[in-house]
Amino acid sequence: MASPSQLHAALTLEEFLRLPEIDDHPYLEFIDGRIEAKVSPQKKHSLITMGLIRCIDDYSLPRRLGRCFVELRCTFGGRSIIPDIVFLIPEHVLIDENGDAINETLLAPDIHIEIISPDQSPQRAREKLRFSTSHGCPLGWLIDPQRRTIDVYEAGLPPERLPDDGFLDGGLLLRDFRLSVAELFQWMRPFVLRPPGEQPHSPGEAGS
Repeated sequence: MASPSQLHAALTLEEFLRLPEIDDHPYLEFIDGRIEAKVSPQKKHSLITMGLIRCIDDYSLPRRLGRCFVELRCTFGGRSIIPDIVFLIPEHVLIDENGDAINETLLAPDIHIEIISPDQSPQRAREKLRFSTSHGCPLGWLIDPQRRTIDVYEAGLPPERLPDDGFLDGGLLLRDFRLSVAELFQWMRPFVLRPPGEQPHSPGEAGS
């Protein structure tokens, strides 16, 4: 079986999606006619991923606002990409006649989250977020564990870097959701956990 570096690059999106290598190398992406392999995550990346999914789902699922998916292939705008975390509202999670989720996601994420890995190009992650937010994704977050920075991307606006004492918020999709930058980066300490049942702060609550 061919390795990712040996795959033929001059393909259409439809040809790429039919490649047998996609099953053997599920982390291949199709970007502007090129086949690219995602960088494997390491511990800091994984800890932030798990913390974000837990935190967002704890807030969104009881309110039926949507849910998170990790490394979900999204095919839209002529690309097939795999964001680190995707948040989808309920009407964008299609189901079959049995009520099970349909695998394919043929639209932009509702929230697109990229977490920089040590060997990953930050510029490539920025470009992916710019593409998503110009093709139907209303909100994106770029998290850099090494520099401890978070940039927020919104459709039609330049990215905004959050201050160290700032908060991530869910915009119109996750109203009143707030997560402090400081708390997010605390998750890189492997045994720092949110107390069971504790929810992200809403504006006006103690600690917000």
